Amino acid sequence: MPSLQAADLIPVIGYVRVSTWREEKVSDKIQMDAINEAAARRGRYVAKWVTDLDMTGRNFKRRIMEAIALVEADDNPLREIWVWKFSRFGRNRYGVAINLARIEQVGGQLISATEDIDASTAVGEFTRDMLFAVAAFESNRAGEQWRETHALRRSMGLPASGRKRFGYRWHPRRIPDGEGGWKLQDEWYEVLGNQAEVIDEAYRLYTQGTTGFNRLAERWQDLGFPNAWGNPWQSQGVRDFLDAGFSAGLLYVHKDDVPCADKSRCHKRKPDHWTHIAAEHESIVDGDTWDNYRDRREARKRTPRRSLAPKYPLSGLVECGICRDNGRQSHAGIAPSGGVAGVAYRCGLLTRKAVKHEHVWVRREFAEREVHTWLQDLHDEIDAIVAGRVVIPLPRLEPDVKQKRKSLEDQIAKLTGALDRATKGHVLGDIPRDSYLRTKDELTRDRDELQQQLDELPAPEQPSPGPVPFRATVQGLLTEWDVISVDKKRLMLSELIRRVEVRREEPTLVIVPTWAPADKPVTDLRRSVRTRAETRA
Repeated sequence: MPSLQAADLIPVIGYVRVSTWREEKVSDKIQMDAINEAAARRGRYVAKWVTDLDMTGRNFKRRIMEAIALVEADDNPLREIWVWKFSRFGRNRYGVAINLARIEQVGGQLISATEDIDASTAVGEFTRDMLFAVAAFESNRAGEQWRETHALRRSMGLPASGRKRFGYRWHPRRIPDGEGGWKLQDEWYEVLGNQAEVIDEAYRLYTQGTTGFNRLAERWQDLGFPNAWGNPWQSQGVRDFLDAGFSAGLLYVHKDDVPCADKSRCHKRKPDHWTHIAAEHESIVDGDTWDNYRDRREARKRTPRRSLAPKYPLSGLVECGICRDNGRQSHAGIAPSGGVAGVAYRCGLLTRKAVKHEHVWVRREFAEREVHTWLQDLHDEIDAIVAGRVVIPLPRLEPDVKQKRKSLEDQIAKLTGALDRATKGHVLGDIPRDSYLRTKDELTRDRDELQQQLDELPAPEQPSPGPVPFRATVQGLLTEWDVISVDKKRLMLSELIRRVEVRREEPTLVIVPTWAPADKPVTDLRRSVRTRAETRA
């Protein structure tokens, strides 16, 4: 203040939070002016401002933690945090209690500029706690209203929060009437033709394996298409936009039946927490395009990172056969030979001395030539199957297993029926309670034992689809083998080949197709070592 020297005043921290709730927004300037005026009346001045603009008070993932850390610091003279109202500090009763205790344990204070309360007295502390409780109640009530509003919008096929979307023109429910007021209309999204074309192209190019999110972001920028907020596209933004499925006529929402501490902050990439539901707006891509995109995303998640931009057609597909036989998984990396880089596949774990076994290797040219020969034989096999010259045998289940399964299922059905009849008799008064309880326990025990035996039987083997569904992929690879790009060839091969095992004995290469029976579980030593390191940390 002009009439006082700064040295005569006690320095404090001023904290300002502007709420995300529209009806509660109080400008940072109003809060600062009130804090400055109240602090000066008590012989204090704000030496440092900490601001959280457009932040909710329902959690403490805010810059207020910086102010608390300053109060806790031994070499810092700032011991008071001044706020416009106590509700600016926080609206979560657990967070408020924990962080307020941190301030007071080191002799600090939280002071409200507009609420004249002395928290050092019992009455003042009670009054302050009541104000915090009221703030938490108002926040929870507002949160419930928003959740109900969001649920209502989703039931109407609308996104929970109406806003602009790339590829669409948003027609909000409330629009200006031209006379200083507002008028209501039906909310809907109109497809924008020029943006819809690049969105549809992006889904198809990604599905075909000819591009990734980085290139798509660059392409959209080169075409002059910013995102819905007018900012340049980044690879993560493109990925999230395509994964959301809004362009496919879908909404990505949190499951109602999945318990979650804070659904608003639940990570959207937890597949067990989120799901897609149908929406009312017009879709840009059809269902087949969306399904193909999702399948490609899942396939790329299982692909080693280096194989997403491969230098060789078999990158990430070649494995060590000896490690596989020993229950381990070891991708055979490209190794130099005779001073020439990239000419042979060798066991990766053996090269890094993580395992000990005989040396196994195969020349890259030989491996690719063998795969090409395998494709030609596969093409002939598919033609023979289609022509009816070869019949794919159906899976067989041992007769005794099949008969035992049928017998156990019949016995379980009889016991379940007897249990239902006993319950009905007890309800009607025909069976005394003690007899019913004894009978129920016996029937339940016998049924559970039979169910356990049934669960332990081997599951019926599902018929293999065989190679016929991949006829077009095989034909395309053989036709364009010498002209197709490496990354496209690697992508198409991954649809046909689960792995290529390198062995010492004949045959040197064993090609396992994707339609082969499921593999036995193996240990990925790289992942297990990383997991142990994370556990120790």
